[in-house]
Amino acid sequence: MKLRSAFWPLLCVALVTLGCGKGDTGPTGPTGPTGPAGSANVIYSDWYSPATWNLETEFGTTQRYYSMGTTLLTQQIIDRGVVMVYMRFVGFAPEIVQLPFLVHDVGYQVYFRAQADSIKVMYYVAAARTTTPVIIPSENQIRYVLIPGGAVAATMQTNGSTYEQEVASLKSMPYSEVCRKYGVPE
Repeated sequence: MKLRSAFWPLLCVALVTLGCGKGDTGPTGPTGPTGPAGSANVIYSDWYSPATWNLETEFGTTQRYYSMGTTLLTQQIIDRGVVMVYMRFVGFAPEIVQLPFLVHDVGYQVYFRAQADSIKVMYYVAAARTTTPVIIPSENQIRYVLIPGGAVAATMQTNGSTYEQEVASLKSMPYSEVCRKYGVPE
């Protein structure tokens, strides 16, 4: 008797389950709101405040350097993308400058070298390369922006330009314009 009383509910469940086939597709719903602008896969760092600038002599030039490690910087970005480094100087106008940059009042040439996994920012006394430069205060900060080759290629296609033209355009843009163009928070 127990077997019979359990049979009917199980049969009903099986019939309902098997009877539920796929129905017609309903109409497409309305388009949702546009999301915020993205960064086009652009990679950027926080602002670094170097507490220590190491000293080295390279090819007869005495210079100070600060290294920023980043596993996000690949050889592919170096070869096909764009690596940009900015320095935010306290009390300078414009406040944020792209490297390389000559700090006129002290005669420091500030530049960088990128290699996979790291960016090294360096500076030396331009007029006297063997002179040891004074340490730049940590209130002055450094930031990098890495633009992968795909993002550069998309802009090239939109603008009908070459890689060299796009790089030159980016290198001539003010920091705020680069941030706006690629959705980088300032």
